[in-house]
Amino acid sequence: MQEWIKTTLGTYATINMGQSPESKYYNDEMIGLPFLQGNRTFGKRYPTIDTWTIKTTKIAHAGDVIMSVRAPVGDINITKQELCMGRGICSLSSRDPDNLFLYYLLKFNASNLINNETGSVFGSVNKDIIGSMQISLPDSQTRMKIGNILNTIDCCIELNSRINDYLAA
Repeated sequence: MQEWIKTTLGTYATINMGQSPESKYYNDEMIGLPFLQGNRTFGKRYPTIDTWTIKTTKIAHAGDVIMSVRAPVGDINITKQELCMGRGICSLSSRDPDNLFLYYLLKFNASNLINNETGSVFGSVNKDIIGSMQISLPDSQTRMKIGNILNTIDCCIELNSRINDYLAA
């Protein structure tokens, strides 16, 4: 078994901080690009969209990991589609073919980010804090296996939850 290497999150992943367009460009009529200001509509794994914008600023691509960077810090989701990001979130994309391992790595390490948040009233983290977070990585093949196994488990849990909801109705 190969040793895991210690590195920083910024070395393993590209970090793209959100930037909000002016609110006059927002709508709820599905016009423009889906827009997330923060973690308000984050789900267990994927956000729901209830706001769109006709002016885009910072973009998260389908499959990117998104993370809340303002009160509360550390909520994690995955994007199903391209969307515009507001100041309350950032997107991360790993150097791997997919971002599954990155998603689970961040879920596991969310407390490390929370412990490094700044701000006296509302906690937040910036790109430097996120990028300097210490992580350990296995080789790329092991990362892919770990991501796929954990994703399969999550998919089974989601399916069982839907079946339970259906049976309870």
